[in-house]
Amino acid sequence: MKVFLTATVTPQVLWDLHIQDPQVRRQQYAESLRRWVPLAALQGADVVFFENSGADLDRLAVDAFGRVPDNLRLVNAPPPTPADIARGKGSAEAAMMDQFCEEFFDDPDEVWFKCTGRLFVKNFSRCVPSLVPPRSVIARFSMNLAQMDTRFFGATAGVWRDHFLGTGPDVYDLDKMFLEKVLMRRVLIALGEGAGLLRFRAQPNYHGRSGTHADRRYDSLRSRVKRVGANRLENVLRGPLRGKQY
Repeated sequence: MKVFLTATVTPQVLWDLHIQDPQVRRQQYAESLRRWVPLAALQGADVVFFENSGADLDRLAVDAFGRVPDNLRLVNAPPPTPADIARGKGSAEAAMMDQFCEEFFDDPDEVWFKCTGRLFVKNFSRCVPSLVPPRSVIARFSMNLAQMDTRFFGATAGVWRDHFLGTGPDVYDLDKMFLEKVLMRRVLIALGEGAGLLRFRAQPNYHGRSGTHADRRYDSLRSRVKRVGANRLENVLRGPLRGKQY
């Protein structure tokens, strides 16, 4: 298993981005790594941390841990191209997704989880499926299947290679063609070609703040209450209503 974290310490795309200060973002990445690395070690997994603005990643790891942990892989990705910047931050993130696959693909059945690098999933072990069959996607989607949640999702490496590469050119944030919508379309194609769909066993419980929405604090009382209500509803949808047509 690999946990893939995407990071941009110094943002190149500033529109629709609330947290822009590089020092604040760097501190959030360090805090996230302090949580992800030991959790991944318990799962026998590696954390692969991609950063695309030229940050000193060895120094970041030393500041977080005093050393570079054995299960932490640090990758300085190329900065986004002018075309990626014009299309938006989702296109820049898609470029890191492509490079991650190119550099780390080995076993098509290996399970990869991607998370926005400033966030941590506090209930990761309770959230992810205990068994992931070959050619699977693990994600959360809107009920109308218009978009998927790209903050945190998973897939087996073969599905990632076959369906998630090259999404950047299809993203254009100013026209509201976000990465969430582009990946949703790719997932639907994958399902049509025989891939399996797994839902998280619980709603991901995020630690951190949204970089886009100024008022969204994932640890706030409001967010916790909403999560409790959503989990109760989703338990019904996973159970008695799982096969219900509508």
